[in-house]
Amino acid sequence: MSTEPLLPVLIVGAGPVGLTLACELSRHKVPFRLIEQADAPTLYSKAQILHSRTLELFEDLGLATRICEQARPARALNLCTRDWQRIVHVAVGEHDTAYPYMLNLSQRDLELLLAEHLASVGGVIERRVHLNSFEQKDDHVVCSLSHEGDRTETVMARYLIGCDGAHSTVRKGLGLPFIGDTYEWRLTQADVRIDWSIAQPTDEAVVFLSAQGPLAAFPLPGERRYRLIAFDAPEEPTLANFQKLMDERGPTGCRVSDPHWMVQFTIHCRQVERYRSGRALLCGDAAHIHSPVGGQGLNTGVQDAYNLGWKLGLVHHGIAKDAFLDSYHEERHPVAATVLRSTDSATKGLGVLLKLSSDWAQHLRNGAMRFVSSLSMVQRAASRSLSELDVAYHKSPIVGQVQSTPWNRSGDDGHESPGLRDYFVFGDGPAPGARVPDVHFVSERVDDRRLLPLLHGGQHHVLLFDGAAATPEGYRNLTRIADSLSPLYGDRFVCHIIVPSLERPEALMDWNGSLVLDPRGELHRAFGARSECLYLIRPDGYVAFRSQPASGETLLDFLGQIFG
Repeated sequence: MSTEPLLPVLIVGAGPVGLTLACELSRHKVPFRLIEQADAPTLYSKAQILHSRTLELFEDLGLATRICEQARPARALNLCTRDWQRIVHVAVGEHDTAYPYMLNLSQRDLELLLAEHLASVGGVIERRVHLNSFEQKDDHVVCSLSHEGDRTETVMARYLIGCDGAHSTVRKGLGLPFIGDTYEWRLTQADVRIDWSIAQPTDEAVVFLSAQGPLAAFPLPGERRYRLIAFDAPEEPTLANFQKLMDERGPTGCRVSDPHWMVQFTIHCRQVERYRSGRALLCGDAAHIHSPVGGQGLNTGVQDAYNLGWKLGLVHHGIAKDAFLDSYHEERHPVAATVLRSTDSATKGLGVLLKLSSDWAQHLRNGAMRFVSSLSMVQRAASRSLSELDVAYHKSPIVGQVQSTPWNRSGDDGHESPGLRDYFVFGDGPAPGARVPDVHFVSERVDDRRLLPLLHGGQHHVLLFDGAAATPEGYRNLTRIADSLSPLYGDRFVCHIIVPSLERPEALMDWNGSLVLDPRGELHRAFGARSECLYLIRPDGYVAFRSQPASGETLLDFLGQIFG
C-alpha cells in the first residue's frame, strides 16, 4: 500500500462531466487526479444532444469548433402524423448566441474530444482504477483506491468529486438517498440509417404521433444517420423490431438499416437533496437523473462541472474560503430540479398520448397542439428552454447589486447618480445571476464582433461603462476602480472600459487596460448603460454583481463578503 501527499481534488468518473471538470481545473491550475474504472471510453452513443449554452461553455474551453465540425445540427423539431402532416414546428435557435441549434454528437465522440483536449493540457485519465471507500476528516478525505493486479492505494484529497454516474460510489458512500421515481414506460432506441419515403431536411428532428405511440428520429453525423427512439415499445431492440416500429408508427415506405447501437432502458426521475456533504461533492448523473425528453441530462451535468470548476480554482488559490463552495449546491440544485419537473411533465404527457387511440381523440389533440404551438410566446419559451440559455442564478447567495436613487446629480464623491430614465433602463440590463448575452457589436470599424469571446479565459471580467454622456471625471473614476482590483486579485480580474465612440477619449490616453469601442451603442443598450455603471462577470459567463453608478467601494465590499 502506498500513501501520497495531500491532493487538492480527486475526480471519480471520466465521462463527459468528469472530463469537463478536469479540463476546467487544468485551466485554473488546480492539481487533480481523474480516475475511471472502465478501461476505455464508452463504445456506445448514449446521450447525443448538446444545447446552445453547453456549446458556449465548450467554446470558452476552445473545443466548440472541433465539436461542431464532427456533429450534425438540428435547427427545428417537428411533430407529424404518420402521413407527414405537420402538427407542430418548433424552430430551435436564439439571436443572442453563436450556436442557434441543437447539436447532435454521440457521447462517445464527445468523450474522445474532451479526453484529447485534456491530454493536450497535460491531464491524464487513470483507467482501471476504482474508488473502494472513503472517510471524511476535518480538512480532507481519505480515499481507498484499487488498481489492476489487486494493488491498493490510499489517497488523501482536500475534495472528492463524484462524477461517477447514476450508480455513483461517492453518492452511496455519503449515504445520500436518490429521491424520486421510476416510470412504468421504457425507451427503446438505436442509431440507424433511415431511408425516408419522401425527402427530408437533414437538419430537423421529427416525432411521429400514432395510435401505437410516438416515434422520434434525430439527425446524427453521417449519411442518413438518425437516433431512432420509441416510447413504451414492448419489443426487444433488434433491427427487425425497429423496422416493425417504423411500419407501425412512422410513415409507410421507410426503411431502417445498418444499426450501430441498440438499447432498451427504464426511465428514472431522481435527485439528491444535497450536492455537497463535507468535502465531497456530486456532479451530473451522480446527483440527478431524469427522462431523456428534451436531451438535457448531459448538458445539465456538464454545466454542473463548469459551475464547480472555477469555484474550486478560487478556493485552491486562497482567494475564496471553503464556504464559497456551498454556492455550487445553491445554484445547481434548483436548475436540475426545474429540469426534472419539466421532463417529468413531458414524459407523462407522452404517456397520455399513448392512450389516444381513437381517431376523434387524435384529431382533437392535433388541433389543440397546432393552436398552442403557433403562438409566438410558446415558440420562444420552448426555444429558450431547450437551449438552456434561460438558466440563471437570481437567488444565488453569491450574486448582488447596488443601485442608487434615481435623480440626476453629481455627488462630492465623484460618482454620477442616474436620472429616472437611466434608473429604469439599467433595470432592463442583465440582472445578477443572469447569463451574459452574446451581443454582436461594431468596434474599431470591424463588423460583427461578439462579446462572449472577450470574456473567455477563466477570469472574472469587469465591464465599466461611463454611459452615453461620458465625462473625463467619469473615466477617471472607472480607471480608479480597475486599479483598485489589481493589487488584490492580479490577473484573475480583467477590466474593460466600454467607450461609446470610435476614438479613444483623451482622459484614457494613459489607460493601459482593455478598451472596448462601442460606437453604435450595442453593448450600452444590452446592459442598460445610459449612465455610469459596472458589471462583474463570473468566469462561467453569469453576472455576479452590478452597480449604478460604478463604485469601486461597493464592488470591493461585495467581493469581500462573498470570498470571505
